[in-house]
Amino acid sequence: MVLRGVRDRLWHHDWLHALIDLLIVMAGVFLGMQANNWNEERLHRQRGEQNRLMLIDDLQENQQNLAVRTGYYQWVRSEALKTLAAMAKPPSALGDQFLIDAYQSSQILPWSLKRNTYDEILSIGGMAEIGSPHLQDQISNYYEGSEVTGMNLSTVTPYHDILRRVMPYAAQLQIRTTCGEKISEDSRGQVVMILPRNCAIRLDPATLRQAVGQVRNTAGLALDLNRLLVDLDQKLVSTDVISRRARILETALKRSAN
Repeated sequence: MVLRGVRDRLWHHDWLHALIDLLIVMAGVFLGMQANNWNEERLHRQRGEQNRLMLIDDLQENQQNLAVRTGYYQWVRSEALKTLAAMAKPPSALGDQFLIDAYQSSQILPWSLKRNTYDEILSIGGMAEIGSPHLQDQISNYYEGSEVTGMNLSTVTPYHDILRRVMPYAAQLQIRTTCGEKISEDSRGQVVMILPRNCAIRLDPATLRQAVGQVRNTAGLALDLNRLLVDLDQKLVSTDVISRRARILETALKRSAN
C-alpha cells in the first residue's frame, strides 16, 4: 500500500510526500532488518551460554572419571610393586597372594573422555559463540591435549599379555571371580568402581605350585614389571595434568558466563 502511494504521488509530481513515504518504507525495512539482527544475536548468545554450561558439565564428568582412573592406576601400581618384590623370592616361599598380586598388576582400564558437546560445537561452527578468541584457544588446546593423553593412557605394556598367557586359566578364573573390581554407574551414568583390597582364592596344592612356578619362572617377567611401573607412573602424571587443565578450563568458562 505504501509503495502504491509513492507511485501515485510520483505520478502526480507530489515530490515531498513521495519522499516522505519512501523514507517511511526505508525506515520500516531498516527496523525490520535490525530487529532480525537483534534476534539473531540473542539466539547466538543463548546458544553460546547453553554450550558453555554443557562444556562445564562435560569437564566435571571428566574430572570424576580421571579421579576414578587415578585411584585405579595407584591400585595397580601397588600390586605391581608387591609382585616385583616377590619375584626376588624362591617359588617355594610364594603362595596364592603372589598369584593375586601378579594378576591384578595386569589390570587395565580403557580410556574414555566425554567430548560430545565439543564435537557438536565444532560440527555447527559454534566456537565463536562460546566466548573470546583466548577462551576458544583454551577449549581447543584442552581437547587436543586430551587426545594426546588418551593415546598415553591407552597403551598396554607386554606384561598384560605375558602374565595372562603363562598363568594357568584355573587361577585366573578364581581371581577374576573372587577378586575382581566392582564396576557400576551413578545416576548420571558416571563409572563407580570399588577396588578389591583383600581377597583369597582356593587352589589345590598341586595347581597352586604349578601356577606359582609358571609365573615366577617366566623369563624376563621382572623386567616387564619394571616397564609396567614406568608406564603407570607416566599415566598418573598424565591424569594429574589433564585434571588440572580441566579445572582451569572449567573456571575460565564459568568466568566468561558472568
